[in-house]
Amino acid sequence: MVALVRYPSRQAFADMIRDPDYQAVAHFRSEALVESVLQPTVPLGLPT
Repeated sequence: MVALVRYPSRQAFADMIRDPDYQAVAHFRSEALVESVLQPTVPLGLPT
């Protein structure tokens, strides 16, 4: 399974994963999946 999520910016993504409230519940994702990878990407054709 793959989930694609769009964030307003890389900074918004970085702010989210550093947020203490996010970190407090992030373990649920890791515990529920065999493998969990957060991989920032850029859609093809868009400037980086």
